[in-house]
Amino acid sequence: MSLVTTEIDHTHQIQLRIPEPFYNDKPLFLLAHGSGNNMDSPFMETLAKGIHGESVNVVRFNFPYAMAGKKVPDSGPTLTNAWRMAISWCKQNLKYSQLFIGGKSMGGRVATMVARDVKDLRGMIFLGYPLHAPGKYDNIRDEYFSESTAPMLFVQGTRDAFARMDLLQGAISNFRERVTLHWVEGGDHSFKVLVRQGTSYPETLDRVALLVKEWIEKHA
Repeated sequence: MSLVTTEIDHTHQIQLRIPEPFYNDKPLFLLAHGSGNNMDSPFMETLAKGIHGESVNVVRFNFPYAMAGKKVPDSGPTLTNAWRMAISWCKQNLKYSQLFIGGKSMGGRVATMVARDVKDLRGMIFLGYPLHAPGKYDNIRDEYFSESTAPMLFVQGTRDAFARMDLLQGAISNFRERVTLHWVEGGDHSFKVLVRQGTSYPETLDRVALLVKEWIEKHA
């Protein structure tokens, strides 16, 4: 895989990891990481490699703070500008058929903030959407769901402390015609399941990757 660095401004840069081979004229899924990791975390690596193939390309990118080795996320404007720059770079430098955007937790949430500005967006994918802070149910982060008319895929663990099941179902109730909601039974915010589920973590992530890949193929 090739690594590309590009500037947002004089003080902020992003890195994109471009898969090899890259399949021209196939859908592109631009994937952003969550707040606690970077684009090369085991979670991101496993899902990106599981989704990428002859029918779907997956490009990952690092937000500026992750690229700089910091743990605290950038400001909101910097995060949204990073998303816009990643999209712009892909449009200018890669040859693909349709664009899908999304990510793990924070990466997916920030994608909703820029979606309305993305021309010809084919879909959004959320891998553990952070609907609220753990235990704080009075501040629901769903204000950008209506900003785009693109189809949305939510993959969510039933034990996710960042998205109580009934609250997520309520948040998407007005958009059900364009929303696919998949529950990972027993899964937490990163889809780690309980032992009694009888499924290993790698097996769970492989299933999620296949689900995402098939959803993209269906909506491309």
